[in-house]
Parts: sequence; structure tokens; C-alpha cells
Amino acid sequence: MMRRVVAAAIATAFLSVTAVAPSIAEEKKLAPQQQKMRDCSAKWKTEKAAKNLPGSEHNKFMSSCLKET
Repeated sequence: MMRRVVAAAIATAFLSVTAVAPSIAEEKKLAPQQQKMRDCSAKWKTEKAAKNLPGSEHNKFMSSCLKET
């Protein structure tokens, strides 16, 4: 009986921490370069899907995207 109570307490603590973690990450501001990387990565996903590009084109795409102002 005691093991179930302890297991339930641990599970509850774990779930509450996991529920809070994403909100903490969203509050963190990204550096301009990090934001640019995120934006280019999103563009890559749509570009890859639209043009059916192989993964080997990723570096070329990211390089050109990051050079844009």
C-alpha cells in the first residue's frame, strides 16, 4: 500500500514538472541568430516538402537562408 502511495506521489510530481517545463521554455527569448535559425528551419521544412528535395540539400539551403538579411 505504501509503495502505491509513493509511486503515485512520484508520478504526480513528474507530471507537474513536465507540464510546467514547456511554458518556461517559451518564456525564454531567443538570440537573433537563434531566431533566424528557427525561421530558416521552418522554411526548409516547407521547401523540402514542396520541391521533394533530398536531405543533402539542407546545408546549401540553410547557408543561403542565413545569409539573407
